[in-house]
Amino acid sequence: MSDSIHFNVDNKQNPEDVDRLNNSFYSRFNYPWVPLFLPSYEDPDFWTASLNHDLGYWDRPRIKPDMKIWVGGCGTNQAILTALKFPQAQVLGSDVSTESLNTCARVAEQIGLTNLTLREESLNATSYDQEFDYVICTGVIHHNADPSIPLKNLMRGLKADGIMELMVYNYYHRIHTTAFQKAIRLLGGLGGQPNVEKELPLTMDLVQNFPTDCLMKDFLDLQRSLPEAAVADSLLQPVEYSYTVQSLDALAQDCNLTLLSYCLNQFDKLSGNSNWLMDFAGEEQKFNYAKLDEIDQWQTTNLLLGEKSPMLWFYLQKSDCPIPALTEKAICAKFLNTAFHPASTTTKNHVLKEAGFYELSPQAIPCPAPRAPINPTAALVFSHCDGTKTIRQILQENALSAEPHFIQNLRLSLCSSGHPYLKAVQS
Repeated sequence: MSDSIHFNVDNKQNPEDVDRLNNSFYSRFNYPWVPLFLPSYEDPDFWTASLNHDLGYWDRPRIKPDMKIWVGGCGTNQAILTALKFPQAQVLGSDVSTESLNTCARVAEQIGLTNLTLREESLNATSYDQEFDYVICTGVIHHNADPSIPLKNLMRGLKADGIMELMVYNYYHRIHTTAFQKAIRLLGGLGGQPNVEKELPLTMDLVQNFPTDCLMKDFLDLQRSLPEAAVADSLLQPVEYSYTVQSLDALAQDCNLTLLSYCLNQFDKLSGNSNWLMDFAGEEQKFNYAKLDEIDQWQTTNLLLGEKSPMLWFYLQKSDCPIPALTEKAICAKFLNTAFHPASTTTKNHVLKEAGFYELSPQAIPCPAPRAPINPTAALVFSHCDGTKTIRQILQENALSAEPHFIQNLRLSLCSSGHPYLKAVQS
């Protein structure tokens, strides 16, 4: 395993050793860095409704506003942002990094958060048992000696009918990253063992002065404008696994979890790679693709789109959950048969000042912003959503496509936490 280019991990390391590595690494590099703005929302239920829409629950909520949330591996700010988005929830933020939690605690105190608890603990050693309605863990388990150990602990902490939001690295996004991580350790003269203080100056020099025109140089050029912590997290992280849809599905099943649906995130919004469904031109390819089950469709997309495939960022539930799993196909079918009206709220921002403290701005900012979708087709459908017609009726009246790829794009563009423009009409 240690010789594989897509695993930057020594298979002789144990979870405790890797926890110490990660504590040291994220104490040296506070990641993510403290944000310039921390938004609070006028409508306390806005993001709970959006989360339920992500999951395909428009007629009744799957997740309630007063839920218990666990942000596993919260870093410096994810637990704060979560507590602000879900003000009626009780949020627990866990992390192995002392300094990350100290930073998080200072900011939470400055802005007066009352629904957040922080604990320094390893996801390899937690013992929560069916305590949380919603578990969030993004970009964490793949930095562990054996990712199945923290994932099983996260699963055990989830209530029987709870929802998990999980992100792990997409193998095709990490080819150059992992190759660089391995090379820089050899260049550091440490026999392939991590030593951040020796690796960092070598890394920054190569970012600025890579000697050969190639794909690696193109990749490193993109790092030049990033903060040091971002460059370090990308290029020097001491332990890293990456996955395809198929290997993530196998990991999830081994941990008594089932993949449900894709979670549109800020990174895929920026890249524009946000649809796991392929849009084939040929009828035979369309027919054969449609016959595949959802996991095989996503795996096909992962293989064919490679670095252009979306992030492996999904919602999951326990395999023995009493609520049947809703596939994306079923979610899209419910989307077509539902009537919506525009959703909106306003935010007020705690703004980071030069002195390092946050100050609440009195200016109210609309959310979502802009007020209407940028995509012309999504904007057209949005303009007809007044609560009287279903999406299917709007598409028919405007002679728009009903192809699966189109419907999925439309749903993500109008009715997801990435683009929360619509709210279902309650029957």
